[in-house]
Amino acid sequence: MKLIPLLILCCVGLSAQEAVGIEFEREAFADLLSEAKQADKLIFIDAYTTWCGPCKMMDAKVFPDPEVAEVFNERFINAKFDMEKGEGPSLASRYSVAAYPTYLFVDGDGELVHKAVGYIPKPALLELADVAVSDRSLGAMKKRYDGGDRTPEFVSEYARSLTTNYEQAQADRVIAEYLDGQSDWTMPENTRLILESPGSLGDKRMDFLIENAATVEEQHGDRVYGVIERALVNQYHQTNRKRSLVSADEIEPYFGEQAPELVDRLLPRYAMVYHQRQRDMTSYLATAADYYTRFPSDDYAELNTVAWNFFEHSDDPEQLDLAIDWAKRSVEIRPYYPNLDTLAWLYHKTGQMEKAKSTARLAIEYAKAESLDYSETEKILQ
Repeated sequence: MKLIPLLILCCVGLSAQEAVGIEFEREAFADLLSEAKQADKLIFIDAYTTWCGPCKMMDAKVFPDPEVAEVFNERFINAKFDMEKGEGPSLASRYSVAAYPTYLFVDGDGELVHKAVGYIPKPALLELADVAVSDRSLGAMKKRYDGGDRTPEFVSEYARSLTTNYEQAQADRVIAEYLDGQSDWTMPENTRLILESPGSLGDKRMDFLIENAATVEEQHGDRVYGVIERALVNQYHQTNRKRSLVSADEIEPYFGEQAPELVDRLLPRYAMVYHQRQRDMTSYLATAADYYTRFPSDDYAELNTVAWNFFEHSDDPEQLDLAIDWAKRSVEIRPYYPNLDTLAWLYHKTGQMEKAKSTARLAIEYAKAESLDYSETEKILQ
C-alpha cells in the first residue's frame, strides 16, 4: 500500500515534465479580447480543422517545442479554434480564413494585426512571432499604406504579404491604386507589381502583360507566360462552362484569338498540364522535353517540379540527362531542400552514386535547418 502514493507522485512528476509546449486557452473569443486588452498583448489564434493534416503536424512537431513555447507563452495569449465548430465559422468569416491551418494575430480590439497560412517549421514560426509585433506586420503596413506611403518597394512588400495570406482582393486593390498613379508601366518595379496582381482576362493589367510579354520576360524571367496562360485557360473554361481541361487542339484557336503572338509559347505549357491531368505521361515527357529545350526556364520551383516529374516517370537516358540539367539549374538559382533532394535522386537513378550521396548530404543539411523530414533522402546514403 505504501507504494501507491509513490507511484502517484511519480506519475504526477512525469506529467508535469511532459507538459511542454504552447499553452492554448479555451475561452470564448470575447473573453480573450478582454484579457488581451488588459494584458496589452496580442492573441495568437491557431485556426484549424480536425481533418487538416498540416494542423496535426503543427500540434505534433512545432507547438510542443520548448523554444517556441517560451516565445509564444511569454509574448501572446494563445488560443485554438476549430473553424467548423462553435465560434470557428464566424471567426473564419471575420478574418477571411480560407485555408488551414491559418494563424491569426489579433489585438484587444479585435483588429487583425498579422496572419500566416500553412505548415510552418520552427525557425519560420519564431520569425513569424517577431514579424507580428514589428513594423512588418500586416496591421503596421496597412497603417503605413493608409498614411500615404506609395514607394514601389513598400507597395510590393505589402501586396506580396497580402497575397501570401489569402488577402488577394486587398492586394489587387493596393496595386491597382498604385498603378493608376504611374505614367510608365514598363518600369521594372511596376511590371513586378503587375505580375503579382495581374487581374483576369480583359483587365487593364492583364492586357498590358499580353502586349508586353517580351519586355516583362527580360525584366523578370519567363513566369509571365504562366501568368498569361492561366488567365486564358480560366476565362475559356468559365465562358464555355467546361468542368475539366479541354485538349490543346480545342483551346488553340482561343489562344490565337486572345494572344496571337504568344501561341507558340503558351500552347505547349498548357499541353503539359493537360497531358498530366490525363495521366498521359508519354506525351507529357515529350512535350516538356521539347518546351524546356526551346525555352529554358529561370524559375527554380518550376524547374524542380519538371525535373522531379521526369525522375518519377522517365527511364530514357536522354530525358534523365535533361532533368539533371534542370535540377542543377534550379539549385544554381536557389538551393533548398526540395531541389537538392530531386538532384540527388536523379543522380541515384542514373547510377552516379558519389554525386548522389554528396548531394543527398547537402540536401539533409538544408532540411535540418528548416526542421523538415529528410528520412527519404537518407535512403540514398544507405
